Amino acid sequence: MKRPESLGGAGKASRMFLRIALTLVASLSFLGAAPPPAPTPSPDSEAERLFLRAREVWRDRTDVRYLRYGALVRYLHDGHVFDNWWDAYFRTADGAFSLHRIVDIDEEKRRLRGVPFSIFGFKVFDTNPDAEPIRLDDPRIDPGSSFGVVTREFAATPSGEPTVQPFAFPSAAPSPEASGFREITRVETSVRDYRITREADEIVAGANTIHLHLEPLRDPQFNRLRDLWLDPQTYRTVQTNVQGLLDGKPYDGVLWTVHYVLVDGRQYIQQVVADEPLRFGIDTVIPKFEFDFVDYHFPKSVPQFTFDRPF
Repeated sequence: MKRPESLGGAGKASRMFLRIALTLVASLSFLGAAPPPAPTPSPDSEAERLFLRAREVWRDRTDVRYLRYGALVRYLHDGHVFDNWWDAYFRTADGAFSLHRIVDIDEEKRRLRGVPFSIFGFKVFDTNPDAEPIRLDDPRIDPGSSFGVVTREFAATPSGEPTVQPFAFPSAAPSPEASGFREITRVETSVRDYRITREADEIVAGANTIHLHLEPLRDPQFNRLRDLWLDPQTYRTVQTNVQGLLDGKPYDGVLWTVHYVLVDGRQYIQQVVADEPLRFGIDTVIPKFEFDFVDYHFPKSVPQFTFDRPF
């Protein structure tokens, strides 16, 4: 029996309407759905193994009780090089600093003379081209810092004498108040805080090194390591890149290169160099800036009250 044409046409229209409705519902569901999670990068097992070897070197290190060294802050501004020196003590047991600015009277007079002229907060010119253009913070950088490969944790004995528990792995970073100085990174609990890849080997300080690149998978403001260069024989850290320093502007906004030196078999910071210009305030740009730590000594004792705060 032949189907009436009117019914056949109605059936086709119904099927077409159904297809359109299903397509529209699927489209709306797609638009309203949350985006799929980003895939976790495949780990580079060899690079992670090398990173763990570097961590083991830091963890196996035995620290001395006290450090004494010279700390230099050097920067360039308007063609002039400015040097500022500190006589520094560091107590490894609790991260305490004693920093005394070394002042050359004649040099200080030369920098303080003259008069600056400003309009609406912008310095137009200074009658003294050698005047100090910026206010410097004390160089409170742990001279034995790994900058996040491992992090020190401090504790106190029952007698009240602070002791260091080197490179433990608590679940959270120690507070700045507890440690006595400002950590620039939180404690690393897992290599999976970073995607670690091995780059081409490079020559650093005249020697071949293994180069690891670290891309933070989370919290880049805390996970600040970016590159490590390791000695291929000992896995000692020769150099590293760190995104941000000292948790204060403008130091925390640029990339830094940290160079290490071996002193009596232990690695200490030799130099920390800004890889980008630093902007102080509105109108002062420092194109080159560095910290230098020199003349390391390891006294068995220090003068009384060395680490006492004046107030």
